[in-house]
Amino acid sequence: MHKAIFITGASAGIGEALSLRYAQRGTYLGLLSRGEGPSLEDVANRCREKGADVLTYAADVSQAGAVASAAEHFLSTVGRIDFVIANAGVAVPDKDGELPSLEAAMTNINVNYYGTINTLVPFINVMKLQRSGSLAVISSISALRATHNSGAYSASKAAVNLWTEGLRLRLRPFGITVTTLCVGFVDTSMTKSNTFWMPGLISAAKASALIEHAIGRRKRLTVLPWTSGGLWMFLHLLPGRLYDRLIDAAKSH
Repeated sequence: MHKAIFITGASAGIGEALSLRYAQRGTYLGLLSRGEGPSLEDVANRCREKGADVLTYAADVSQAGAVASAAEHFLSTVGRIDFVIANAGVAVPDKDGELPSLEAAMTNINVNYYGTINTLVPFINVMKLQRSGSLAVISSISALRATHNSGAYSASKAAVNLWTEGLRLRLRPFGITVTTLCVGFVDTSMTKSNTFWMPGLISAAKASALIEHAIGRRKRLTVLPWTSGGLWMFLHLLPGRLYDRLIDAAKSH
């Protein structure tokens, strides 16, 4: 059976790597990015070289109408949907010495949380009719514990985790799986400006392989890779007083 896969944030980083990993003969890819510039078309052309049929869409995931239009076009063209991967996201931190930024909070929430909802919802009714399909969300280990400057970003990812958990329970009776992936540090443009230690840093290609494996195994919620993911799971379980001491010490170095 031909596979129909829709991926957001497809022009770079994890989204680019996932697009190339899933590209093969007999696969239909819908690739969405904020800009329909050379980067998205380059990814699309490389996917076509691997045999995939590719449709590209320029849309900001925070704009529900634009994403719904892209989803409608993909569904009407291809006729089915097997995987949707909500990958698009931003990481806007607060700055040292400043008050928490309302703008940072709104940007993180609009793209990471509402963008996830905007991406998945347009495909759900079709999956219900098919009684099959997989929805996957690229979340973050930051959803498990916040650092000094990541409160707004961590909150947006924690919201994603809880929303997708509720969605998973709602869709189980229809044979639809929902996989939430709390991904650790990945070597992409999003992490290039980070000046702090990033344990377990992996390439986008390695991350895409781990993500594909987790989706294929119909995981519910998973943390990857085991290096940074395991560390954040440990931090998640620490009492607040001990966590405060550790994260304060880490920031001072």
